[in-house]
Amino acid sequence: MSDTNVGSESTILRLIVGLLYPFMLLFGFYVILNGHYTPGGGFQGGSVLASLFVARYVVYPVEDTDTEVLHAIQRVFLSLILIAPTVLLFTGLVARFPHYRGLYLTTMDVLIGVQVGFGLGVAVLRFAFFQGVGKTWRL
Repeated sequence: MSDTNVGSESTILRLIVGLLYPFMLLFGFYVILNGHYTPGGGFQGGSVLASLFVARYVVYPVEDTDTEVLHAIQRVFLSLILIAPTVLLFTGLVARFPHYRGLYLTTMDVLIGVQVGFGLGVAVLRFAFFQGVGKTWRL
């Protein structure tokens, strides 16, 4: 058993994650954007997007991501998730214009997906680096 770091020795892992990264991003947004027509949606697509943070951490376990900025972005999207339905439902826009319902659902899926993606990503990165796992984790 060698005592080597994953980021410095695992060329195969870095190559595979590098090849899969754009497909994971594309699949995450596909699930988000088609969520109101098919099973899936904001939470499931956001979870796929959060896997990008996990994959990047596994391949390159360096604390160079500012989790406070990610957390601030997550809070902005959470406030938009709360404001958008409140405004649309109390003004009656969805009831008066039912043909915009798909746009409303897609917008909510995107807001929820980005919020969940950043939220789970922040949780993973904070757990990894603030608990000291990032310094000693081995594959």
